[in-house]
Amino acid sequence: MIQRVTISLEKELVEELKSIAKKEGLSLSKFIAKSLKEYIIEKRKKEAGKKLLKIRLSKKEVEKAFEELRSIRKEETSSWNL
Repeated sequence: MIQRVTISLEKELVEELKSIAKKEGLSLSKFIAKSLKEYIIEKRKKEAGKKLLKIRLSKKEVEKAFEELRSIRKEETSSWNL
C-alpha cells in the first residue's frame, strides 16, 4: 500500500536527488523510496552485527542472528524490484 508523505528538503538536496534519480531511470519518488529502503536494511544489518559483537552468544543464538541476517538479505534483494 502506498501512502503519500510530505517532507521538506533543502533545494540543493532536491536537485541532487532529481539528478541521481534521472540517471538511474527512476522517478524522484521511487528513488527516494529505494534509498530509504536501502538505508533501513543497512541499519538493520549493522544492528544485527552489533548484537553479535556485544554479547557472548550460545551456538543457538548465533544461528538465530545469522538467520536474521539471511532474512534481511532476502528482503534486500526483493526490495530492488520497485
